[in-house]
This record gives sequence, structure tokens and C-alpha cells, in this order.
Amino acid sequence: MNPNEPPEALDIVWPRLIAIADEMATTMFRTAFSHDVVEVHDMSTGLYDDRGCLIGQTWLGATGHTGVMPVYGRNLLEYFPPETVRPGDVFICNDPWICNGQTADVFITTPAFHRGRLIGFSINSVHHVDIGGRKGSGLSEEVYEEGLIIPPLRLYDDGEPNEQLFALLRRNVRFAEKMIGDLRAQVAAGWAGSRELERLAAEFGLDSLRGHADEIMRRTEAGMRAGIAALPDGEYREEMAMEIEGIAEPQTLAVTVRIEGSDIYTDFTGTSPQVRRPVNCPINYTRAYVALPLKLVCDPILPNNQGTYEPLHLSVPEGTLLNPTFPAACFWRLSAGMLVSELMFRVLARIAPDRVPADSGSMPTWQFYVNGVRPDGEAFALHQHAFGGMGGRPGDDGLPSVSFPYNVRDVSIEWSEMETPVLYEARELIPDSGGAGEFRGGLGQELILKAYAGRVKEGEPLVLSGSAGRMRFPPQGLAGGADGSFGAIEINGEAIAPSSSPNITFREGDTVRLRLPGGGGHGDPTRRNRERIEADLRAGYVTPEGARRDYGYE
Repeated sequence: MNPNEPPEALDIVWPRLIAIADEMATTMFRTAFSHDVVEVHDMSTGLYDDRGCLIGQTWLGATGHTGVMPVYGRNLLEYFPPETVRPGDVFICNDPWICNGQTADVFITTPAFHRGRLIGFSINSVHHVDIGGRKGSGLSEEVYEEGLIIPPLRLYDDGEPNEQLFALLRRNVRFAEKMIGDLRAQVAAGWAGSRELERLAAEFGLDSLRGHADEIMRRTEAGMRAGIAALPDGEYREEMAMEIEGIAEPQTLAVTVRIEGSDIYTDFTGTSPQVRRPVNCPINYTRAYVALPLKLVCDPILPNNQGTYEPLHLSVPEGTLLNPTFPAACFWRLSAGMLVSELMFRVLARIAPDRVPADSGSMPTWQFYVNGVRPDGEAFALHQHAFGGMGGRPGDDGLPSVSFPYNVRDVSIEWSEMETPVLYEARELIPDSGGAGEFRGGLGQELILKAYAGRVKEGEPLVLSGSAGRMRFPPQGLAGGADGSFGAIEINGEAIAPSSSPNITFREGDTVRLRLPGGGGHGDPTRRNRERIEADLRAGYVTPEGARRDYGYE
């Protein structure tokens, strides 16, 4: 083969790799037990070559999972060198500093062999409904409180299950049937991916995937570099404030971005020190949310893989909110981590304003657990996502109540009420919550929930804990657009103190109201098309009072 020619059949092999990752995801959806997988898609799947380089991933996965897979593959091979890997092995890990920053996210890796030679791995991850610890508490101070920490281990060894590890897991989680069920779904998905990788190698007579992997990564890296090179060289700095439960003063997230040719350097010096709350973000997750805005702006077309990350150079001081040292609490690391994307978007808005939205009310995504006990003493847990409005965009309004850029879904009201004694009285968009602009910010949503009467153990409280945001600092407008609305939490009409990690107790008869923030507006509101205003009025997205106030509409 001419070294200057791309590997044979690359245009067939590359889409096949992505299709295999999608098949793994489908396997997971059809075999998993919990709503975290089946409903939310809080998972991801991908493929490595034998060096641990990411060469394909599903389109369906959570970005916080796929974004750490490039570094996790190489981390895994430090613990299990290729010469020690055998057919029938299955590896497991959830260490926040090796994987993606949270104990609930468990990674499963399965090797693939062709003609007796290791050719690659399938990789998948799932957010498990429970991993032990303090039930997703917003008050944990060390990672030890946040459940089992699983170092890189063999879940299967030469085809034999590690029964001692399975027993340890069953004994240390609250919902063992669902957790082990989801874990077995991961094993099934891993096997499906490796099987198809082996079939692909046999079909094309490949003793190694490296030739195809190198070309796949080269093309994606070239696409990223071309996009970065089109941006003006220079240095740009942004800061934003973050509210944290139990800490009086807002903490700072800061980044300096330097563009030099086709390389981009990000330095987070100036970010506040790590805190004894579960909002610290280990560096792998930080890197994922630096890369994501760059991919969306610089090269949104080519599939994501290892090549995406090659032009990116990351510097984050140790001991800070965005690179905490062990054993920092980090269960809700997305509180800080997803704001990294907003920082990057704000920088990019200054140099590529035609491609960047205003701040989004879904950064950070709100995640929460509602934990309680049924009358028979059985524990239950609802793990829910909720999204604010996307920021207004150049040329169009922001989408209402949408996951951006997280790429997961809400849990349906029907599932929530069927599986848990949590009743939703309302789930609706909030009029006037999107920031005014030539292109309006997307609307936030309001959730009103309470316990079903008689379906919670008498005298036992329910606990809502999780991750919120934008309760003191609303999503900013862009290019003259107005800010979006604040987030808010109320119990029986009384506001709860703003917090990025709320931990709220309520009882049967109490009403909990969650108001998600709307996105910032884009462009001068006086330039908004009258037809758009009238369409918003008909749809109820803005009120007559809001139209007069924000747009001068009569």
C-alpha cells in the first residue's frame, strides 16, 4: 500500500465503526433495567484500536461520557498492557480521576481479537441509578461519601465472571437488581461491539486497525485544525461566577484562550480552589467541555474521535474547582464542568460571532434525585434531568427547554409517576423566561411535584438533592440581547436560598416548584421581526405585558 494513499475501503470502514457503536447503544437500550439508560440515554458507546485510541462513537451518547473516552482508553492500558489482555476479559472502572469525574458513571471495556491478535476494544459507560454513598447528596465533602470507587479491575477474567466483585457491588448499592441489570446490559453491549469489530476485521482481512485508525484520526484532526486556523490568532480571557451551597461568596471560573495557527491553548489559572462540596470537576470532564464548543464551532461535520483533541492544549492548576485533587467531592461535577463550555462559547462569540449562541439556561443541566421510603419500608429513588432554554442564535430563536450541549433526555412524567410515588402537578414552559432579542432566548420550564398521598411512609421525609444553576447569575444575552430568567426553587411558595447543589427535605402535602432558567437573547430586541412577536403571543411564549415591555409591541 502506498503510504500516501488512505487505507483501502476507509469510506466503508469508518461508517461501519460508527454503526457498530450505534448497535451497542441499541443493545443497551433494549436490555437495561433503569430509566437512566432506557429513558434518559445517560450513557455512551465507542470503539478503540489496540492502542486505546478512540476511533468511533455513537451519535446517541452523553457528551460528558464520550468526551472522556479518548483519555480513558490510554489510562486503561496503563493498568492492563495489551500483552496481558485475553479473549473473554471484561474490564470495569468508575474512578472519577481515571474516568469521567463521577462515581455513578461506570465504564466497561471489552477486547476484540482477530487471528489471535488484539485489534481493539469496545467501550461503554452508564450513569447508574445508585452506586452507594449519600444518595447523590449536595452536602458530601469527600468522594468517599459518594459511593463505591472501583479502580480498573477485571469484571470477567478469561470468560469467567468475577463473582466476588459482583457480590461486593450487590451488597453496597441500594437498588441491586437495577444496578446489576444495567451492568449486565453494559457487558452485553460490550460483547456486541467486540463481536462486530472482529467480524469487520475478518471481512476486510485486517490484522490491525491501526492503518484505518490513523487515517480516521488524521482527517478529523485536520478538520479541527482547519477550523481553528480560520480563527484570528490572539489571546482572550473570560471569567464567570458560580454560586455554591454553603459558601457565602461566589467562586470564580476563569480561562485564558490563546490561538496560535491551528493550535489552541486553554489556561484556567485564576479559577477558585476546590471546595468541600460535590461540585468539583476532575480534569477529564473539564477537558470534555473545553473540546465540545470547539468541535461545534470549528468542525461540526466530521465524526468525533481521538483526532478532535490533538490541537487542544489544556492547563488547569491542581487543587482548583476544575482540576481537584483526590479525595475531593465531585458527584455533581457538571455544576462547574458544564460552565466551562459557557466560558468557551463566550470566548468564541468574540471571534466567531456568527456561529455562537447566547448563554443557555441548560448550562449547567439541572439533575436531581428524589429519595424516600414507601409505606412497606422499600426505598425508592427518582433520578431526573431538567433543562432550561437554549440561548438565542444568529438567525433563529433558542430552543425551549432543551438539553444543550449535554445530549441526554428528560425522564417522562409517565415513567416517573409509574415507578415512584412522585406526582407531577405541572410541567410547562414559562412565558417571558427567554431573554428578549432579535432572536429570543429559549424558554425555561417549570416543574411542580409532590408526594402521592398515602404512598410514602408516614413520618418519613423525602429528600431532593442534586445540581442546579443560574439562580444568582442568569444566562447572559449576546450582541445586545437581554439576559434570560433566573432559576429558582420553592417549597410551598417559599423560595429556597440559591444553590448549585441543593439538598431539600419535604413531606407529603408539600409542593416543590422548580423553575428552570430561560436562555439569553441574541441581538437588539428592537430589531425583532413583528411576525415573530405575534407568533410568540399566539403560542403563549411571551405575554402581552412582556411584548410591550421588551419589544415595544402594541
